[in-house]
Amino acid sequence: MGQITKLASVWAAAFAARLLYVVQSQQSPFYDFPLVDAKTYVQAATAMALGHWGGDGQPFWQPPLYPHFLGVLFALVEPGFTLPRLVQAALGATTCLLIYWLGRRVFSSTVAWCAACLAVFYGPFIFFAGEFLPPALAILLNLLVLLGLLWAVEGPVRRLFLPGLLLGLSALCVANILLFAPVAAGWLLYLCRDLPARQRLLRPAVLLLGVVLAVAPVTLRNYLVGDDLVLVSSNAGLNFYIGNNAQYHETVAIQPGPAWLDLTSRPRVEAGVTKPSAQSRFFFAQSWDFIRNQPAAFLKLQFYKLYLFWNGDEIGRNQELYFARQYSSLLQILLWKYGLAFPFGLLAPLALTGFALGWRRGMLRRPEFLLLGLFAATYMLSVVTFFISARYRLPVVALLLLFAAYGGWELYRLWRQRAYGDLLAGCSAVLVLLVVCNWGVGAMDMDGDAQTHYRLGYVYEKKGLPINAITAYHKALELDPDIKWARFNLASQYARRGEYGRAIAVYRDFIRRFPDVERARLALGNVYLQTRRYPEAIGEYRRLLTAPGADSADLQGRLGYAYTQAGRLEEAVEAYGALIAVKPDSLQARFQWGQLHETLEHPDIARSEYEKILAADPSQTAVRHRLARLLFFADEPQMARAHLEQAIALDPQAVDARLLLATQYIVERRAAEAMEQVQAILAMQPEHQQANRLVGHLYMAQGDTIKGVEYLDRFTEYYREGRSAELFKQLKQQWDDKLQGPQH
Repeated sequence: MGQITKLASVWAAAFAARLLYVVQSQQSPFYDFPLVDAKTYVQAATAMALGHWGGDGQPFWQPPLYPHFLGVLFALVEPGFTLPRLVQAALGATTCLLIYWLGRRVFSSTVAWCAACLAVFYGPFIFFAGEFLPPALAILLNLLVLLGLLWAVEGPVRRLFLPGLLLGLSALCVANILLFAPVAAGWLLYLCRDLPARQRLLRPAVLLLGVVLAVAPVTLRNYLVGDDLVLVSSNAGLNFYIGNNAQYHETVAIQPGPAWLDLTSRPRVEAGVTKPSAQSRFFFAQSWDFIRNQPAAFLKLQFYKLYLFWNGDEIGRNQELYFARQYSSLLQILLWKYGLAFPFGLLAPLALTGFALGWRRGMLRRPEFLLLGLFAATYMLSVVTFFISARYRLPVVALLLLFAAYGGWELYRLWRQRAYGDLLAGCSAVLVLLVVCNWGVGAMDMDGDAQTHYRLGYVYEKKGLPINAITAYHKALELDPDIKWARFNLASQYARRGEYGRAIAVYRDFIRRFPDVERARLALGNVYLQTRRYPEAIGEYRRLLTAPGADSADLQGRLGYAYTQAGRLEEAVEAYGALIAVKPDSLQARFQWGQLHETLEHPDIARSEYEKILAADPSQTAVRHRLARLLFFADEPQMARAHLEQAIALDPQAVDARLLLATQYIVERRAAEAMEQVQAILAMQPEHQQANRLVGHLYMAQGDTIKGVEYLDRFTEYYREGRSAELFKQLKQQWDDKLQGPQH
């Protein structure tokens, strides 16, 4: 088989494996519902596809290349969830070829083939190719940087501009690689150490020029749109703080939501800092305080993160790799934990042994091997400096595959040469490292942790699957009763389904656990309102009014309604009055306030409020109807008729206005005009009781007894039907109240 055929076979196998995973992962609820960082990237890309390429007017929060990559795909076709995954599958397959070419350049064709084949079926590679996250693109760019450097050093100096440009582009995808820029420059200085100083310095200068020219447009854009000097993105300080503080375990476990918002808002709340660059510096300063004041704790934390980096467990960050196995039989084969955390728990010992064997054989004297070692060490340092997750260490895996393949080949070579002493030492190293790298990996949890089930509940909720959402929230709370918003969302789901008793119980439990969350009290008050438990609703709303930053206008409106329904009209008037004092332009509040005064027999106040409403909005037909009633009682029929006629002109279907006007016409002995109004009502609502009664009386007054009796009989029939329905409704409500049980 020729080399091209072999390479094509590798690419096809890699693409087929990734394609199979994409097809299988469509069963996952998360397939078409990206969350956290993936959601941010997809939203940004969708906005770009709609023409908003400039961003949100702030310096980039995250490196911009990956969302722009998605944006181009969305613009070429349309926003979707399958095409980008297929493109990333192709990138992943191409990455396998780049690993081969790099391995052939540094080691041998055999090692290169082994590493490429390992990459084809490396489980986390396949998983992240199916996620809306940067690793697939970043790994490809990183390998191009390394291949570009090895190609450039064999030719004219100007060649170094290309790997520099690629390094800058890679930094716009995942900024960690910027730490490698000075290391690569140092590597170039080492290679040309025998040249004159000017020629020696020219090579790293050309490389760094490429880096600068790739990054500079983003830096300039950040400055122009945000008036702030941000190199690539402004999240570096926060990420550094997450991985370097005295409460590392609590901080790194913070999930998106209020706790995350509290963390990200600390610079603004504690120091009044608003610019993104200053906020990033704030978090760096917090970490430096920890490093300076607790150096022993800091060093211990770095060793712990180093252990996590080389541990076989795939640590999720907003996505659980092992949970994804239940939707893919392929991933079940290629990613697992049964004492050994496969594949990284096997890869890491082989890679470390391979690097050690290469060092022992003097491979570090070879620039190519040295370059790979420097890149792996630098990237590892960049990850350990911040915090560890499977996604962040994945770019190093491409090189570890090469070192592992080399280590395996070297052990095989020692066996062939019967160098049993060296072979025993190498195998012993692998076995020891197997124990170390798989120490404490824990059990594999395909069911997912509490946060995974919380996210599942959220996804099901957004997809309109309330039963699934409730089940997922219950599972999340079973695993971790302190997941605040899983409990809140569970209560909300019960309320939406009309299971008010359960909703009330869960809201009460939530408030008992988290008494400072005003949002829960508001939701509980609303459920009380829906179930006509007005005293309890009033109690919750009144408690909220004393909370700092309470929305008094909204609460006074709810209180006014609850007081009204409870028959406490004087207190309702007071609540609506407080609402109007805060929001004097609220016409709805004025209307409700006017109706209350009308009920309390304060006609002058009610009339004044109605007139204020009509002065602001003459189209309010319901207000004109209420005002006309007051005017009739005040013996001002002409003004009353004028308002009713205008209401009917604005809304010909204003039945109440027509009925009141017809009644007044009857009082004024204008039977024909009264008949015109009630006939118009019956044309719209043939079963209208009062209209049938009035028509009947009008016909009787005209001497048409037959028609009069006909309409009066209709009135009697409709009245009985309506009364029967009302009695049934009251009886049903009494039974519902009994079933709900006593109110506490």
